Amino acid sequence: MSEMDLYMVLDQDEDLKEKMAKMMGYIAKIRENGELDIFAAIFQTDFRILAYLMTHQDAHPSIMADSLKVTRPNIAANLRLLESKGYIVREIDDDNRRQVYVNITEEGKKYYKVCEKQMSLLFAGWFAILGEELTESLFKILEISSDPELMTEDLKHFSFGA
Repeated sequence: MSEMDLYMVLDQDEDLKEKMAKMMGYIAKIRENGELDIFAAIFQTDFRILAYLMTHQDAHPSIMADSLKVTRPNIAANLRLLESKGYIVREIDDDNRRQVYVNITEEGKKYYKVCEKQMSLLFAGWFAILGEELTESLFKILEISSDPELMTEDLKHFSFGA
């Protein structure tokens, strides 16, 4: 279905409009409760860098940028921020001064683990509220939604505000 076809469906389908409004209402409530804060945090570049460094010792900033799909200037800025907080250290190679290695500090690991625990508690709370059957339904929805084989080209390249 083309983008134009989707717009026509959206304009004409009152049931779809109601479902979208209902979904946005639920998302707004979840946001107001603060439950989306942890998601916002885990998608921030600085947290993603810490997650990367948990499994990559002596990481190179350029390789990190490529792996995380972040620009090199953005990586550099975030590394400065993380270094100022004491979460990472950058070390210059004695043999090649242009070579920099990045590692997570104990303080950085501690912060990462606290965030990971908070996320686990949030999920455990949600799963307890949902129960087994609804949790499995949620997983199925997420599995379908994240399967690139099922996504149309429009959805694969969706850009908010474009």
